[in-house]
Amino acid sequence: MNRGMPDLIFTPSLFFQYATCPHWLWHERYSDKTLKGETPALMEKLLEQGVLHEEEYIKGLSFVEVEEKRPMDAFAHTLRLMREGAELIYQGEIQYEADGVIYRGRPDLLEKRRGEASSFGDYYYSPCDIKSSTDIKTEQWMQLTLYAKILEELQGVFPHEASIINRDHERIAFVIEEKHRIKTFDRADIILSIMKGQKPPLKLSSACKSSPWYSQCVKEAETANDIALLYRLDARAHEVLRECGINTVQDAAEMNVEELPKVPYAGIETLHRVKLQAQSLLSGELKWVGHPSLPETPLNIYFDIEGDPLLDVQYLWGFWVAGDPDGVYAQIGHVRKQDDGRYFVYFLAEQPEDEREMWKLFLRWLEVLPQEGYTVWHYNKYERVQCDKLAEMYGESRALRRFMSHFVDLELVVKDSVIFPLYFYSIKDIAKSKFLNFKWRLAKAGGAQSIFWYEEWL
Repeated sequence: MNRGMPDLIFTPSLFFQYATCPHWLWHERYSDKTLKGETPALMEKLLEQGVLHEEEYIKGLSFVEVEEKRPMDAFAHTLRLMREGAELIYQGEIQYEADGVIYRGRPDLLEKRRGEASSFGDYYYSPCDIKSSTDIKTEQWMQLTLYAKILEELQGVFPHEASIINRDHERIAFVIEEKHRIKTFDRADIILSIMKGQKPPLKLSSACKSSPWYSQCVKEAETANDIALLYRLDARAHEVLRECGINTVQDAAEMNVEELPKVPYAGIETLHRVKLQAQSLLSGELKWVGHPSLPETPLNIYFDIEGDPLLDVQYLWGFWVAGDPDGVYAQIGHVRKQDDGRYFVYFLAEQPEDEREMWKLFLRWLEVLPQEGYTVWHYNKYERVQCDKLAEMYGESRALRRFMSHFVDLELVVKDSVIFPLYFYSIKDIAKSKFLNFKWRLAKAGGAQSIFWYEEWL
């Protein structure tokens, strides 16, 4: 930076990076860029999808576009348009400086509002973003709140109502209350402290896998043998454990749980399991904590749903069916048969708006199934939650409730029975471990990749 210029630039994307993994912010500023991994394909596709959605929406609008790429040039152009009273500004650049930090953003739209005078005249501007999601998410309203604060500095009026245009081209208004301002700038202060060199404590979560720095986070935790590696130990419990001298996996494996003070987000039972988890990591072996009790039925159905969280659609419902060699229950839906008598039944929403019809077809398939004599295996509560959600949206049936009464959540069976020497217990992590050594035909196969393929299909 030039002498006298601020060293920090705060942009809305930092809210997303922090929510994904706080270390993302730190590594971007202080780590060797050659160690940075690739941005996950899904994230790239969702960004692309958002751009396409934005381009589609603005086709029907009359606006003035700020085309300059250099921030200061774009900012000067935007200010000029605001002073001239442009009704709608597309891709305007706004910023202000405070305490050596430039707060900068580029709202999709700046909308001229009347009813309150600003430094520009008898009008003011309010931010609006075009998003491919259905509702306003936390990072999005924080982004809008930051835009509103920047606009307040520029025009002397805080726009208390901002909005997004969702994937259905619906306007969703967002009233910015004081609590939103407090939460947004409390989060901004934490982010700035990281950017100034205060490295966050080690922490690993499934969200971190979406960061291009994930492998570095794991490597650092492994080098330190840090308690961040312990599955199901809430990061909010780390501080108290560290104060008690429990910093490493070795420390956790040897800790006396009964002598510890109250640990937030980790009761006695949880801490005993964490201790076993630590011992499992050290030995590299399984630790059995119970005997799995599994039903034995002639017909077994393995159930998995794929959904797109931004489009808010459950687009693929898949069922691997074993125990029906004659294909009695393969009458409805898309079917792919194996030579050994097993087959795959699936229901697909080829477009998001096809979700209702997909659901109705699924309900018809359930009428074909027997009332008893089968088990529906799934992993995690997602399938149960989505069945309840879509039943409320599109209607249910007795056959659905009967079908759901046969559910067995294998994740609960795993947690009640065995401890793996793993950092995460997703079905992918367990399946590819040395204990199962399962291989997929495609290395990137998984839930996130499925969403990527669906977005490509769309």
